[in-house]
Formats: sequence, structure tokens, C-alpha cells
Amino acid sequence: MKRNSISSPVYLRRRRSSSALRARDHSQVWEDGAMSKRRKKNRGNPQRSGDGASGPLRPGQRSAQSAPQTEGSPRILVYALLGVTVFMGLYLHAYAMPQMSYFADGLSMPGARFTGYDAADIAALQTAFESDAEGQLNFLHKTAGIVFPVTVFLSTWATLGLLAHGWWRWIAVAGAAVFAAVDIAENFLIDGILTQDPVDTGAVALSSVMTTLSWILLGTIGVTVIAVVLRDFIQTGRQPRRNPA
Repeated sequence: MKRNSISSPVYLRRRRSSSALRARDHSQVWEDGAMSKRRKKNRGNPQRSGDGASGPLRPGQRSAQSAPQTEGSPRILVYALLGVTVFMGLYLHAYAMPQMSYFADGLSMPGARFTGYDAADIAALQTAFESDAEGQLNFLHKTAGIVFPVTVFLSTWATLGLLAHGWWRWIAVAGAAVFAAVDIAENFLIDGILTQDPVDTGAVALSSVMTTLSWILLGTIGVTVIAVVLRDFIQTGRQPRRNPA
């Protein structure tokens, strides 16, 4: 009985210490599990990580990185329209119109005469024309003669609207619209004059003025567009290139 009474406090002390150790181990295991869960959450959610480079981009950052990619798209549109306009201009005035002179004893077409023409020039052209030459000229006026002034207006509007600034650009765009209207009306007026017998001198004078005016407008618009394109090209070349992140 004495041995049991003496050893019972020691036994209780050992039992209490073992219970405390098990409780501490259990709390340590719980804390380790909670820490592992936090690490898994942070690993799956980059926004909570300390390194901002690995996280998703904010709207401002996404737009800043996508800006260089979309910066060249307006220039692509401008250059495409300018290419079509130059092609149609060369086809009409450097190929098709000179080809028509072979059907008129070498005489140039009224629309190709910069300084204008009079009733005697139209009468000489009527005499020199072959049988189907008037129909070919009429077809040329209704196809390339309409497409070319329209592309001049569209390319001028795109170039000055996207690459230039200031109120003056809209004056140039209005000039391009006037050129398109005058050039198309002049072509149809020439077709009507070539079928007249006798030739109406008043209609010939009006057509001659419209021809000269259309060439003046075309030259002015061409110089303006070329100046704007060169200025934008020089300014773009001077801008420092952004280093990729």
C-alpha cells in the first residue's frame, strides 16, 4: 500500500506530461496543415503572391502592352488606300488614256489635256475617232473614270483624318470631295460632247474649265497627302523604340 501511494503521484505526473505532448503535437500538426493550405491557395492565386510580374495584368497594363500592336493598324489602312489610288491613277492616265490615242490618229483625250481644249479640238477628235472608239472611251469613263476619283477622296480622308491634326485637314478633305465630283461630271460631259453634231461651244468651254480645275485640285491634294505621309514617317522614325518587358 505504501508503494502504491508513493508511486501514484509520479504516474500522474508522467500521464499529464504525455497528454501535454500529444496536445502540442496535435496543435503543431494543425498549424502545419493550415500553413500548407495557405501556400496552396497562394500558389493557385497569383494575385496574392508578392511578385506582381507573375500575376494577371490589370486593365491599364493590358492596354499599355496591346497599344504597340494596334498602333500600326491606322497606317496600314492609309497605305493600302494610297496604293490602290496610285495604281488606279497610273492605269487611267498612264496606260488607258494613252492607249485611246491610237484610235484617234495620235490625238490625246480631252480629259488628259491639262490646259483645256476648245470646240475645234473636239471636232478634230470626232473626225479622227474610229467607229468603236467613242464606246471604249465611254466605258473607260464609267469604270476607271469613277473608281479613281472615289479612291482619291477615300485615301485623302483616311490620310488626313488619321495622320494629321488641325481644322485645316477638313478643308483638304472637302477639296478631295470637290475633285471627285468635278472629275466624274467632266467625264460624262465629255461623253456627251463627243456625240454632238454640231458641237456646243458652251458645253465645250464648261468641260474644259472642269478638266483644268480637276487637274489643279488633284495636284494640290497629291502634294498635301505626300507631305502629311512624309511628316508622319519622319516623326515615327524619331520616336524611341520601346524595349520589350
